[in-house]
Amino acid sequence: MTAKCALAKALLDGKTLNVKNCFEMIGLTNCSREISRMIEQPFGVTITKITRSGTSRYKQAVTWMDYRLAITNENLPGIAKMKEYVNKQITAITPKTDAYVKTLKQLNLL
Repeated sequence: MTAKCALAKALLDGKTLNVKNCFEMIGLTNCSREISRMIEQPFGVTITKITRSGTSRYKQAVTWMDYRLAITNENLPGIAKMKEYVNKQITAITPKTDAYVKTLKQLNLL
């Protein structure tokens, strides 16, 4: 699975992404750039961006963005393209472990 596929799958699963969890789950360090470059432009969808703010452990003011794929009429054609892309990427790999076979069966891809 590629990083683009993992990013698309996370958004299709309804996950809210930000810099921290995008790095932990997918391994991308610049979430905003990669969402725009890998998801919004090729698939023609609009990702919802929500500005969040808080304080760091050192009591400094911090802000960050949360990214989420909104299910809207404008995004439906792009969402269909994303699902097709993810299915194509995941099924192109031959499963090598029983755990991966189990995961693919849960996703109804095998």
